[in-house]
Amino acid sequence: MINGDVHEFLDLLSDGFEVVFLYKGKKYCAQGFSDDAINYELVIEQWEPWSDSYIWSKTKKGDYDIDAFQKDPIIDGKTFWEIQDEIEWVDC
Repeated sequence: MINGDVHEFLDLLSDGFEVVFLYKGKKYCAQGFSDDAINYELVIEQWEPWSDSYIWSKTKKGDYDIDAFQKDPIIDGKTFWEIQDEIEWVDC
């Protein structure tokens, strides 16, 4: 990870905090939401260029599914660990 510690990035995201990053010239935001403190949703949005829909999301009961964030294909059909060395964390 460029400009940050990958474990700190994941720790913040596992608590639902917003993390903004660049990957291959595009800006993304990953963050968590919980409307009812039962269902927790992690999402990735593409901010630049803007996209109206989430490019990845996962809902889990009880907490944010950071394991799915690390194991699922999240961008360009690749997992977080496959792209993390090219991600530039821009809000750390």
